[in-house]
Amino acid sequence: MLILWAASIIFLLFAWIFFLPIFMLGFILSIPFFTIALPVSLFIGAGIFFAFDHIKESSIRDIISSAPYRLWFGDIRVPLPDGKFLICCHPHGVLCTAAIVGIHLKPNSKTLIAVAPIVFMVPVIGWIAKHLGAIPATYNDILKALKTTSVILLPGGVPEIVALERKQEYTRRYGFLKCADHAQVDILKIKTDTHYELLPMPFYNFRMYIAKHYNIPITFPWVFGWYGTWLPQPKPIVPKVLQFTYNKQDNLETNHRNYYSL
Repeated sequence: MLILWAASIIFLLFAWIFFLPIFMLGFILSIPFFTIALPVSLFIGAGIFFAFDHIKESSIRDIISSAPYRLWFGDIRVPLPDGKFLICCHPHGVLCTAAIVGIHLKPNSKTLIAVAPIVFMVPVIGWIAKHLGAIPATYNDILKALKTTSVILLPGGVPEIVALERKQEYTRRYGFLKCADHAQVDILKIKTDTHYELLPMPFYNFRMYIAKHYNIPITFPWVFGWYGTWLPQPKPIVPKVLQFTYNKQDNLETNHRNYYSL
């Protein structure tokens, strides 16, 4: 019964994430209707929604966090020191499994996780994401969150999903270093294996350009997890945790090079 409960929660969690692109597409296609029919309601609703502070604790998050993920991913141990950090997980992969299950959804976790801002524009989905402790991955939102708690960020972003085809990281991001410098916090660099496989496709450079500039990952339409399904492979989450301090005496480029050389 416990195994069935764990499998059900894991399936619902990851299925929900996989269907996000469909929800987003439906939202985008419905924008003309809502813009004409409900402009005032949308404006007021958005204002009320974003007026609330970041949500670190909620009953929804407690329920999702209570699933026995250890039955699927083993004894998950991500040693985090005390204090506030910008927690950067590598690689992003198809889904940031280690970041979500290994850190964010651990019982009693108070972290916030930065995700694509468009998620919060989708009705219902945005509300759920907010109550699961997600925040928009914007400079100001991350800085605001770092005043009170640690923030999880996937610096590779969408381009790193495409890069998974070649088992590579996407290292052309600098904003996370600026956030750490401005907030005066250290970065915890966490490296893990991915739990999905992607088949290579042609036009890699073109698809990487689309991912970089438009945040659209054009990959093989099916990802291969557990027995070729959308469920992540049931292998242990074994992180490598490294701590990085932004050196103000060096320029941004030097700090970037030092960070990725860890």
